[in-house]
Amino acid sequence: MSKFSHLLDVSTDMTSIPDFIIDKINRAYQLHALEQHAEAMDLLNNTLATTSIKEPVLRAIVQLNIEADNFEPAIAGLEQLVLITSSPIVYVKNLYSLCYSCGQKDRAIRYLRSYVSDKPSDPQGLYNLADGIRRERHFEEALEQYRAAIECGFSDISLAKLKMADIQQQINRENEAIVILEEILNEEPTYLPALFNLASLYDEIADKQHACELYQKILAIQPDHALAMSRLATMSGNAIESERLILKIKSALSENEYTPEELESLYFALGKLNDDCKKYEQAAQYYVLGNELQIEKSLPYNPLEQEKLTQDICRTFDSQLVKSKDIDSGDAFSPIFICGMFRSGSTLVEQILSAHPEVESAGEIDFLKKAIEKFCPNFQKSINLNEESLISISQEYKSNVARYLSNPRFFTDKNPVNFTLVAIIKRMFPHAKFIFTQRERLDNCLSVYFQQLDNSLNYASNLVDLKHYYNEQMKLLNHWQSVLSNDDYLILNYESFVSNFDTELMNLLKFLDLQWSDSCLAFHEQKKRIKTASIWQVRQPMNTNSLLRWKNYEPYLKDLND
Repeated sequence: MSKFSHLLDVSTDMTSIPDFIIDKINRAYQLHALEQHAEAMDLLNNTLATTSIKEPVLRAIVQLNIEADNFEPAIAGLEQLVLITSSPIVYVKNLYSLCYSCGQKDRAIRYLRSYVSDKPSDPQGLYNLADGIRRERHFEEALEQYRAAIECGFSDISLAKLKMADIQQQINRENEAIVILEEILNEEPTYLPALFNLASLYDEIADKQHACELYQKILAIQPDHALAMSRLATMSGNAIESERLILKIKSALSENEYTPEELESLYFALGKLNDDCKKYEQAAQYYVLGNELQIEKSLPYNPLEQEKLTQDICRTFDSQLVKSKDIDSGDAFSPIFICGMFRSGSTLVEQILSAHPEVESAGEIDFLKKAIEKFCPNFQKSINLNEESLISISQEYKSNVARYLSNPRFFTDKNPVNFTLVAIIKRMFPHAKFIFTQRERLDNCLSVYFQQLDNSLNYASNLVDLKHYYNEQMKLLNHWQSVLSNDDYLILNYESFVSNFDTELMNLLKFLDLQWSDSCLAFHEQKKRIKTASIWQVRQPMNTNSLLRWKNYEPYLKDLND
């Protein structure tokens, strides 16, 4: 069965279809199951030509072509369905989904636009178009289309506004997002998605009181809400509070059935809470349970593939190529790229620099990755980009930065993928600066293992894989050191940074040609939004609490030791 076979998801009233057509369709499905696809298509096409009841036959043609991975005939069938049915919108959405899944994104959007052009007042059509262009990050236009859908009578206003609020969050307009979410809750006070998103947003901007109140409100409405309990666990600040939450989560686990995803979040929460209470054996057990569930939904980590990627980058981007000036070096554009393994101190460095009056944090923006993928879908293998492509990528990146930042002298880009793109970045932006964060292996790997990360990070849930990935990252770091000029990069060691903060901060600012600012010392007092796993750690004054944390778990770390 094709991986796209789920796309044609339209209910049909079979009682209105004549028996002889149902018989023909069933026979076609039987032939297809016997791998006689051509014969099945002949039967359906002959039936189509001899009956005026075409919709169910065309649907069968589309479905069987999708299952046979014959996408162009399936698209042609959907186009016919759009023309012959009185309510074609569901087939327009199927056209969009099929084309998008096949990688034909522009074509997918054209179907949505064409429908809205023909029916500019159809609220569902406007909503579908908004969804499609939002997916492509055309945020301002998406906002316009969601508004138009609401004005034309879209049936689920709260859902449309929820997505509008999400867009405002993505483009760093948090206040606008809060206004929209509060509008939803004024109309529907118990609408859980809006409550949770608003709580999460307050969480990210360090408004702990409002966040806690909203998470508690969610639990008053739905006492077994897994994500609300998990988020409260991340905010827990003392052993008494943590003990109380441990009892609540254990009770919920004993009384309710949860999805694997919900169980995973609760296990990681229990790991964190037991760690807060210095119950390290129990914490380790729950972290193992959470990571085991993570492994089940992730593709296996491939050490050989990771080694090949490292080797390809090191072999291709030698010193001569990295220092070649593909783009005019007179351009003063000088972004600061913070690169390093997850949990190596990159968010801490970003938070400190963003406290400086001349620096703005762009967070983990994906502008560069998205721009590169237009020329090279597998961005990690973007080793043969020519000068024309680099100029286009550079211009798109600059345009996006100008649109969403407030034109600071400097800004930081902390997207983790940039670590593999250092050479591409240097060729596009000759004046870019790189800060490579580095942390002792045991603490770094353990900290990654303790986080519920995206399942695309398939190395993160197994200590053996983590150790291997860490070592590959170090190989790549050593390579960048060997090919970059000393003025281009700074290695920032986490242990030294937190132990000798004033001295290391002075060195960091000097590297960036920034004047000393006392505001950097008060980085933890900022209310700027943070969306990474370090959300509450970097809200604390500089401390050494995370140093040698691995010693609490030494009996469980044999796979991380040499």
